[in-house]
Amino acid sequence: MAFEVSDGEHTLKVKASRLEVRPHDELFEIEIDGVTKVISISRISPAHLSIILDGKSYNVEVERFREKYRVVTRGEVYEFSVTDEREVATTAKAQVSGRLVVTAPMPGLVVELMCEAGQRVEADTGVLVLEAMKMQNEITAPVSGTISEIPVEPGASVNSGDCLFVIES
Repeated sequence: MAFEVSDGEHTLKVKASRLEVRPHDELFEIEIDGVTKVISISRISPAHLSIILDGKSYNVEVERFREKYRVVTRGEVYEFSVTDEREVATTAKAQVSGRLVVTAPMPGLVVELMCEAGQRVEADTGVLVLEAMKMQNEITAPVSGTISEIPVEPGASVNSGDCLFVIES
C-alpha cells in the first residue's frame, strides 16, 4: 500500500506492508520519504491504537472527518489528508492541454476495456479495469479528451508505471 499524507503544508510519501499478524498485534514495515521502520500496531478500539515504534509506545486516537483524519497522541492534535497512490495516479488533473499518458499505479491484470481508441470521454469516465491483489480497480480518464491509444488488452499483465492508455485533451 502506498499513500500521500498531507497536513496542508507538507506532503509525505508513505508505503506500508504487513509483515506479520500475531494474536494481539500486527507488524508493518513502513517507509516514509525513503526512511524504513518496523512498527507494531494493536487495535484497542475502532478509533484507539497502541503503536510501538523504535522501542517507544504511543497511544493514538484516530478519527475520520470527511476527507481528513484527526490524530491525537501525547496531547498533540494533528490533521491529515490521506490519498491512496491509485487515486494520485488516476485523478491527477493535467496542467495544460495536450497528450497525457496514464500509467498503471500498481502491478496487475487488465480485466476489461471500457473504451476504445478514438473514443471521446469526459473526466472521471472509466477507461479500463485493472485487477490487483484480487481487487478490481477502475482506471478513469483524469481529464476530458479523446483516447488516442490503448496499448493493453484484456488478459495482459502490467507492471507499475506501464502505459495503460493515452488521452489527448
